[in-house]
Amino acid sequence: MEPASLLEEIRFGYGPRAGTTPALGGIDPDRVLAQLTADDPSGAAWGRPGIADRYALFDVYRQEKLAGKTGKDTAGFQLKALEKDDAETFTSRPATTSLGFFERLVNLWSNRITISDASGGIARYVQSFRDEAVRPHIAGRYADLLKATLWHPGMLTYLTQTNSTGPHSKLGLRKGIGLNENLAREFLELHSMGTGYTQGDVTQLATLLAGMNNDANGPRVDGRRLEPGLKQILGAAYGDRDPAAEIDRLVETVAQRPETALATAHYLARHFIADNPPADLVATLAAAYTANDTELTPVYRALLEHPAAHSLERHKLRSPQEYAAASLRLLGLSGQETAMQGFNKHSMQVPAALARMGQPVFKALRPDGWPEVAAGWMTPPMMAARVDWAVDIARATGDRADPLALTDFALGPYGTPLLRRAVGGAEQRWEGLAVLLASPDFSRR
Repeated sequence: MEPASLLEEIRFGYGPRAGTTPALGGIDPDRVLAQLTADDPSGAAWGRPGIADRYALFDVYRQEKLAGKTGKDTAGFQLKALEKDDAETFTSRPATTSLGFFERLVNLWSNRITISDASGGIARYVQSFRDEAVRPHIAGRYADLLKATLWHPGMLTYLTQTNSTGPHSKLGLRKGIGLNENLAREFLELHSMGTGYTQGDVTQLATLLAGMNNDANGPRVDGRRLEPGLKQILGAAYGDRDPAAEIDRLVETVAQRPETALATAHYLARHFIADNPPADLVATLAAAYTANDTELTPVYRALLEHPAAHSLERHKLRSPQEYAAASLRLLGLSGQETAMQGFNKHSMQVPAALARMGQPVFKALRPDGWPEVAAGWMTPPMMAARVDWAVDIARATGDRADPLALTDFALGPYGTPLLRRAVGGAEQRWEGLAVLLASPDFSRR
């Protein structure tokens, strides 16, 4: 696969990685899209256990807990180690990948369709959600991505869907329990349409989703919690004869709606191009989405071919994860290194650094995910944490290379003369590197 250009690495990836030679020129849509079907040589190193293996570990953990077993050889200890490794993968995989655009898309869709451990109990599901519900559908249909994420046990647990019970179901009538509308609401508001539905649609959708479950026995609808009768949602009727198929039919219908096309186009344009993306770009992406049966690759092509994608101005602020990954890539690091002088306990502890920058791994504070606009990352403590990271990593590695050469490699013609003078004027190499990493130029994509 042909290497990405510098602008492709900055705008559509995580920045250039040390030891590589970016291609000449600007944005080549074919070259960027080739990443969607290419093999990532470093990908296998970051493979994580799937949901089946995690369920097996959960079962052992529950049995050991009942037996009162403790210690480092227990499943509970293994679960903590698994969650720690999951969190480190969040930054280390982007730091080492040769498929920056693909990994950015994994994060983009995992953020739009969020599950979060902010309130606890979800961390064990998040990596599987990203790898098994999101990653396989990056180059496929958005309708299929919506189905996979809706049915994932992490989503059902995060939005407490496993407790939602039809009020007229067998269990609902016997115990007097009823619906939870969380998943129905977030599905329509955040994952798909955004507008064009009513509270009545939310409630009716919640009755359709009642009884959804996905555990070690697979996805299904629990007949005891199934709400009987027809449900009227967005002007269409859905029955109860084959509830799982009816749920998938609803998802397919919603995915095809013009509101979903527009909301999805806006999300994609806002992520890659500008906090307030050009209206004609959003319209172009929405038209590509509609014309191609929710296929995402034609939408990506429309994005890459639009003049806004080729602008030399960089309007977006890197998120903490993107910023840390870009720093690691510039220095040829993965984030897993030890014996790093200048860091606490000589370890970079990247997840902890991200938390100080405002992005604790897998703990988005709201169901709409992490901020997609600069204002969400620019509080004084968050910006100070970026400077601290720049100083720490520069102290640990700054004597390895000429900071001016690193500036040229990281930014090329997109770096300002003022930055070059500041980097070149530093008394020591590490100080010059710190100036580069802490600069507004480096934080922009």
